[in-house]
Amino acid sequence: MSALDRRMDLRNAVLQYSPSDRPGVARLIIDQRHPFFFDHPLDHVPGLLLLEGAVQAAQNCATAPCYVSAIRAEFIQYVMFDDPVTVETYSAERNGRQCCKVEVHQADKLRARIEVELTRQIRPLPRRADFHPGDGLQPCEGDLLNKVRAENVLITTPVVGKDSVEARLLPISNRCLFADSTQAVHPLYLLESFMQVQRYLNATADGDHRIRDILTGVSIEQLEPRSDLSGGVFLRGARDFSETGRGRLSRSAWLYAGQKPFAKCSIQTARVKTRAKKDQGEA
Repeated sequence: MSALDRRMDLRNAVLQYSPSDRPGVARLIIDQRHPFFFDHPLDHVPGLLLLEGAVQAAQNCATAPCYVSAIRAEFIQYVMFDDPVTVETYSAERNGRQCCKVEVHQADKLRARIEVELTRQIRPLPRRADFHPGDGLQPCEGDLLNKVRAENVLITTPVVGKDSVEARLLPISNRCLFADSTQAVHPLYLLESFMQVQRYLNATADGDHRIRDILTGVSIEQLEPRSDLSGGVFLRGARDFSETGRGRLSRSAWLYAGQKPFAKCSIQTARVKTRAKKDQGEA
């Protein structure tokens, strides 16, 4: 049965199944013309596209009306454009929820592990509110979020305090292809909003102007689904990274509707040691 946050537009379908493949195995469709996943030129397949593939694979395993209540991803190696990418899914019931473990492979190497959790939705979602473009809100400057297309900016300009950061999610635009979903706001729309705040911090507030070295993981957990972003949805989180040991760092934020938290997002990063130059003349 269909997930409440399943994509509707065929342009957002990123998996291709073949009768010759094993059950639970699909090919990832990498369309570099996609207006959101490839908003700007990239030298590798974006992690967001890997997450989309994992979510769609999990939703294809759904056995009852449900929504994506959690995504936990570990990125192991970059996925490049030169070889096919496969998505393998293993589904099991756990504590009343359907847990799908997804592995992304390329050139016989494991590139990412992604866990997608589906939770049954018993109560019907409220009817979606009518779309009101902007509602007087000013989008953040796209250059600061590494976004070229204006419709792909999902947040207002973040307000950065000494220890915290806050931004409001813009009303969902029907011009943004990534906003496509059936009844509930897609979890990756929320996670991408969080990542746009991280990019803003990189560009304006962090001392080294970057997410620390390598992004090793991301996650989102939803306490409940939302049918839309009407009434105001805010993201509030930490400005600084927290040390998690052995050169690992993390940063998190909560999403609020009014004063009620309904989702938490996090990123995990790793510092990379570089070889010291022997002398100033070394290339």
